[in-house]
This record gives sequence, structure tokens and C-alpha cells, in this order.
Amino acid sequence: MSITSLFPRDRSSPRNPEPVATAEPQDQVLELNRQYLAAARAGDETWFGAHLAEDAVLVLGDGRRFHKPDYLRVLREEPRRFRSLAARDVTVRALGSVIQVDAEVPWELTDGSRGVSRYIDTWIWRDGRWQVVSAQATPVPASAKE
Repeated sequence: MSITSLFPRDRSSPRNPEPVATAEPQDQVLELNRQYLAAARAGDETWFGAHLAEDAVLVLGDGRRFHKPDYLRVLREEPRRFRSLAARDVTVRALGSVIQVDAEVPWELTDGSRGVSRYIDTWIWRDGRWQVVSAQATPVPASAKE
């Protein structure tokens, strides 16, 4: 894992108070990223409802683009049954009150289908907490995995 900071000490503003001092913002978001993956494995609509910004935009690996309410509906109506889903080569980039996380994610569904995706999530410090404002997953072609 690599962590890159740009303007790491300029995180606050009157509208967005300083992140909780118990951990560095990158560490906070890295933990949230672990929770995000666990919620994706479990299809946890409640977790996503609490951590996606109201104006979040998500682009799935098949190219479909969703806003928060529609993504929550997809979690309910089109559940994916994961046998495994784990991130590797995680990179965290701090850009003031914005942090981006990207990683490669090998996955396997309970039906035996497998793949690898690359994702990038953008988190923003808003209303006293970290929220996902955008997320995109892209399938990695088999030829690129070798």
C-alpha cells in the first residue's frame, strides 16, 4: 500500500471542521475502505446508505452510472453473492479535504465466476465525516493480469 499526501495539513475550513484527531485522515479513510469492501461483499445497503454522500455518483464495471438512491436499489434488487473480494495494491492520495483510494480487487462469486477489477473511490470531508462522492469500478482484461 502507498500513501501520498498533497497539502496534508490543510484539511479544515469553517464548513468542514478538522477530521477527528484520533487518526490521520488517510488512516481513517483506509479503514473506511476496508469497511466499504466488507459492505460490498455483504451487499450491505445500510452501510452504503450511511457512507455515500447524497450527491454520490457510482459507475459499475458494466458501465452503468448510478446516483445514491438508484445504487441502493441495485444492492437490494441485484445482489452479487461474493465468495471472495479483497483489495491489493491499495493507494491512498490525500488532497486536502479530499482523499482518493484506488486498488485492484480480485473477486469470485458463489457461482464460481472470477475476475479482477480496479476501482477508484473519492472521499470528501463534509458535515463532520468522510463520505464517498464518487466511485468507479473497471474490469481488468485477462491479458492485462499476466
